[in-house]
Amino acid sequence: MPNIKEAIEGVSAVQLNSPTASFFLMGKPGEGKSDACFDIFAAQNIPRERVLRIHLGNYDRVELGGVPEISTHEATGERITVFRPTDVFADFVEGTGVGGIILEEASSLNDRDMEQFIAQVVQDRHTGNFKLDPQVRILLTGNNVEDKAGARQLLGHLNNRLYFVDIEAALDPWCEWAMQNGVPHEGIAFLRLRPSLLNDYDPNRRSNPTQRSWTQLFTEVPADLPTSTYMWVAAGKVGEGAAAEWCAARDMMKKMPSIDVIRMHPTNTEVPQEPAVCYAVATGLSMTATPDSFSRDMQYVERLPKEFMMVYLTDAMKLNPELQQTKEFIDWAVKNQDIFTGGN
Repeated sequence: MPNIKEAIEGVSAVQLNSPTASFFLMGKPGEGKSDACFDIFAAQNIPRERVLRIHLGNYDRVELGGVPEISTHEATGERITVFRPTDVFADFVEGTGVGGIILEEASSLNDRDMEQFIAQVVQDRHTGNFKLDPQVRILLTGNNVEDKAGARQLLGHLNNRLYFVDIEAALDPWCEWAMQNGVPHEGIAFLRLRPSLLNDYDPNRRSNPTQRSWTQLFTEVPADLPTSTYMWVAAGKVGEGAAAEWCAARDMMKKMPSIDVIRMHPTNTEVPQEPAVCYAVATGLSMTATPDSFSRDMQYVERLPKEFMMVYLTDAMKLNPELQQTKEFIDWAVKNQDIFTGGN
């Protein structure tokens, strides 16, 4: 079962080779399936303005396929029903070029007619009124039936026309994404400390810790709210248990030395003992590392337990690959060849 990053790479590769191959991304609620669709299209160099996102639950069959109207048949003079196309797919008709269509909530439909329509779009690339451009890619998203989030089994012939991708929640791809999308380092550090809370969806709970809810909590809620206020806001987003753990770790992370102080005094700034604070320090340094700061960062992180030094190095290299060309990294790599060769 692929994680989000692997799904993006695999689906992109197939659609670049065969644009008419349609994929259905499935997973737990809040895993980031919609964002993954945009990333899949971006990996194929499809501009964001050429991506259409349709929440199927907001439409019925007529709205997507065409509105009925009485007209006169030119050849016979008979009064007939014709279907006037809506503008939903108008920008993606044959001749418009490359594009992407995301059909959201495809597993939550209670309308078999709508499923028949989707099967026609996927198989024939035809909406009833419009023929889609052959360079238009189609992706569908939906939740797993077993997660009891409104999902149901699709019609068999629709299933047969799709490639299904069951996405697995994975910490490292989310952390990599979070570091590039404005998520504070404290939040990333906490989920490294408690990876089982990354997506702990339970249909019997109203609020759940998921990739989406954590991201919203970390980026939308002011960090300087009074503790009691922050706690009930957090509980309303990720649930009471997860919120209590996060708030406790967040309070502990306040002991963290500032990044600026660490870089000014890397050899004598105190090294934290608590794992939550070590994760926060390593992540905070990696997200702001530059070739100019790298030598000072290394002086400090080499004083941390090895696992946190590796967190820093792994993240810093992903975010800033040019750090691998610095003398400090080359010297460290030579000295630590056992890490790359599997030795102890």
